[in-house]
Amino acid sequence: MNRTVQLSLLSLTLFLLVFPLTLGRPGVPFSLKADESAYYLMALSLAHDQDLELKVEDTERIFQEFPFREIRNVILMTDDGWHTTYFGKPFLFPLFAAPFAAAFGTRGLLFFNMALMMGMVWLGTAYLRRFNSDGISALFSSLFFLLSSAFAYVFWIQTEIFNMAAIFLALFLGFEGEQDSAEGGLWRPLVSGAALALAVYNKPFFAALSLPLVFVALRRRQWKRLGAWVSGFLLCLGAAGGLSLALTGHGTSYLGVVRQGATLCQPGVLPIAPIEAPSEATPAAISEALNKASNSPTGNAWTWMFRLPDIVPARLLENIGYFLWGRHTGLFLYMPFAALALVLFLLVGRRSRERWVLLSSLAIVAVYLLIFLYFNWHGGGGFIGNRYFVNLYPAFLFLVTEIRPRWPMALGAALAGLFLSPILFTPLSSLGPEPTLQHHVRSAPFRYFPFEISLRNVPGYHRQPLGSGRGSGRVVVRKDQALIFGDQIWLRAADRVELWLESPAPLDKATFQIRNLAPRNSVSLKMEGERETLEFATGDETRRVTLDLDGPGRTRWHPNGKLYIYRLVVHSESGRIRHWTRHRPPTPCPYFAENPIVQESFPVGAMLTYLGDGAHLDADLYDLRWDRVEVPSEMPPGVVFEATVRLVNRSSHPWPAVGTARVKVSYHWRGEDGEVVDFDGRRTELPHAVGPGESVDLKVEVKAPKTPGSYQLELDPVFEHVAWFSQRNGGDTALSPVEVHRSAPRPPRKAPGRTP
Repeated sequence: MNRTVQLSLLSLTLFLLVFPLTLGRPGVPFSLKADESAYYLMALSLAHDQDLELKVEDTERIFQEFPFREIRNVILMTDDGWHTTYFGKPFLFPLFAAPFAAAFGTRGLLFFNMALMMGMVWLGTAYLRRFNSDGISALFSSLFFLLSSAFAYVFWIQTEIFNMAAIFLALFLGFEGEQDSAEGGLWRPLVSGAALALAVYNKPFFAALSLPLVFVALRRRQWKRLGAWVSGFLLCLGAAGGLSLALTGHGTSYLGVVRQGATLCQPGVLPIAPIEAPSEATPAAISEALNKASNSPTGNAWTWMFRLPDIVPARLLENIGYFLWGRHTGLFLYMPFAALALVLFLLVGRRSRERWVLLSSLAIVAVYLLIFLYFNWHGGGGFIGNRYFVNLYPAFLFLVTEIRPRWPMALGAALAGLFLSPILFTPLSSLGPEPTLQHHVRSAPFRYFPFEISLRNVPGYHRQPLGSGRGSGRVVVRKDQALIFGDQIWLRAADRVELWLESPAPLDKATFQIRNLAPRNSVSLKMEGERETLEFATGDETRRVTLDLDGPGRTRWHPNGKLYIYRLVVHSESGRIRHWTRHRPPTPCPYFAENPIVQESFPVGAMLTYLGDGAHLDADLYDLRWDRVEVPSEMPPGVVFEATVRLVNRSSHPWPAVGTARVKVSYHWRGEDGEVVDFDGRRTELPHAVGPGESVDLKVEVKAPKTPGSYQLELDPVFEHVAWFSQRNGGDTALSPVEVHRSAPRPPRKAPGRTP
């Protein structure tokens, strides 16, 4: 390698290596994400205690560096009812990173990751020099590794970069077979097998990468080389399992143990109390209880790898599309040089059988994940791009031989700038409303790629049922663009808001109710080929619009059946600020002060309510008969009580019980003089649709007025978002007098004239 190239790579390497060591702590990272807490604690425990057991000292150490909030999602395991608690993640990455953690804390692990990344850049250059000039090799290798989502994982305290380096080293040494015919060269296949074993120990399905390495030896009849490779693989895998057995009593943290995520609330306190009763502390009993509580689709173990596959061709094709060009996970978006490597392979290297086997092994892993983890193949709640498949990204470099033509490298860099610049320039965090690790998909280019609506864990989205009852469907929308209050969706002002409607049945029409708050506003709706624009000249105005649909934008297969997906885009030109109250769930860690109720503001461009296809909105379903009404005659102020009623549908239309526009039973409170003091009461759902002539018995939930006095409770059904029954049927309501005072309530009495 000529000196200019060497100096360029050395300068880049030193710059990037120094960068992690300059980061303040705490600060970046301010807190630990995804599985980082377990891996970092393991590295500290190995460095200071030479064990993998969670002890009080471990909690003290981590809060010294991260003292401002609780430490979440610490994956732990046990086999004795939490009397002894071990860290529940593979230990190899923390083992190698432990010296750096002891010296520099989290900065040390980031330094270790960066060193592995730059090592791949150097070795990638060395590999490409077999076919290309020094300058082109160094440039392509640098662009390949640094302009990809792989670079973002340098700043993750997890196994991704470690696995990449292990796989890269295995392939780098394995594809040098022509140099190893002599016995003296057997160290290369030996190390290659050992390197791949490191990655396979962390993720067993990476074993598919052994196919091209074994094929190289078989094709050239290099039996000693094959034996050395298999020996290195088995010896390293056995050593890893044996060391884990010595440290934890188990060869792996995924089999024969109970695993659970825990929260460290304060220094000096362990997160899980031991189970004292011996009968309740068996692994089977604990595992059953934890699996019920965690609702984990994989059971928190590797057992999912051995189950029969549930292959649904339509679902597999959908996921393949997401895998290649999905906005959160797409291979070509987050790894543009992987696409370029494929093109160069097809143009120049397609006669290489070894590389066809390599490409096949990558496809095997991808399809395996898409079939066995069809709900979670992207890597779970913490990910950038495809967190599982990014481990295999270095393998794409070995599809490349001669780089010809060379100009596509510039195109690859341009695509990386288009899709990856928000990640590469802010690899540690990104600020904004409702921040997530996937903040970058909010930029313009990603809107033209499909949203992976089938995935289980894509943070930053509301997933709200449409109405009540099974079969009502749901709406999916970004949290920074919308707030959802019951059936009403507040859409962000002066923005292009994208929503997806999931329906269990195809829709011919979609009806929406739009409420505008701004003095002047223009609100446009676009849905599957249909567009409508509403012009508002006054504030606080409500309109209804129905869109004729050409068909669903796509369909998808769900375990419960086929779903039809409709994409709605709403754009408003103006809006007004509305205030709302955020209620956070109770904190499990009172050690840290937190206000569970926060007042916030949101710029509302339009208030949207989905009313289904709108076919039943004009139905005359308001004729009813009250067959029974039982209301307590006395109540303390402000209490919630029940009124027992029987209603008969005397109309010629059914009362719908699902969807947004459905019938509920509510009430109004009137004073002794008949004036309304509380018009909009609580709602009680119908248990099912009530057809013409049918009756329904209900316990109507009612909240008494806060001020003592004499009142009249007026029970009144409501066709939500359309009208109160009393507004359409001439006021056929059920009136019952109620005394509100502080004495004990009397038993319910039947309203006069309401009993058959």
